[in-house]
Amino acid sequence: MKARGGSGRAGKTAIYDGELGSVLPALTCGQVGVVIVVALVSLLLSFLFERLFGALVPLDPEAIRAWLRGWGAGAPVIYISLMVLAIVLTPLPSVPLDIAAGLAFGLFWGTVYTLIGAELGALLAFGLARRWARGWVVRRLGERRAATVDALTHRGGGRAVFLMRLLPAFNFDWVSYAAGLTALPLRTFAVATFLGMIPPVIAIVAVGATLVEDPARARLIFGMLLLAWGMPFVWWLRPRSG
Repeated sequence: MKARGGSGRAGKTAIYDGELGSVLPALTCGQVGVVIVVALVSLLLSFLFERLFGALVPLDPEAIRAWLRGWGAGAPVIYISLMVLAIVLTPLPSVPLDIAAGLAFGLFWGTVYTLIGAELGALLAFGLARRWARGWVVRRLGERRAATVDALTHRGGGRAVFLMRLLPAFNFDWVSYAAGLTALPLRTFAVATFLGMIPPVIAIVAVGATLVEDPARARLIFGMLLLAWGMPFVWWLRPRSG
């Protein structure tokens, strides 16, 4: 990773890399620290929200599976609706639903239904933020700052959304709402979201699909999932020559 000073002032060394230039602007060390703190706080708040909701409304994948099967042929529609609701209502955790999909529908159909529900939920959250909150954000930022953010979004927002879908440190629901506050085109958001969801959804649904018959394999899949999630961090932070 190369460093270059943007303003020449102390403490303002810009951290920048050509490969990431299409996603992120040149950042100062202080700005990088702020980004890290915001990401950690977001992760903590998401965890606390999900724990609180889980304490009030226990979500057991086995119970969800039994409940879904009780709907018979209508179970896929019910499941997809629940997934949409879990994404739009941010504190509602969706991972138990992913696992339950594997238990109730198997790996293939569980993955298909989860991708459909998650995509619809993400698009709805994006649309709500775009319709009801973007104007307020633009007024708060001012037209000049908002235009700068929009330019960065058009330049690399799709890739950023794709990467954030792959990484568990970024709350799925909040990414959808945050993207809706920018000028990111709906089509770009939809494609990046769908493609970025595929690996983690397959892995989590696979945990559910193998949980009952082969718990050891489920644990192995989960471990591989964590490893796969960590690889983008390794790639992003790898030393670069020149």
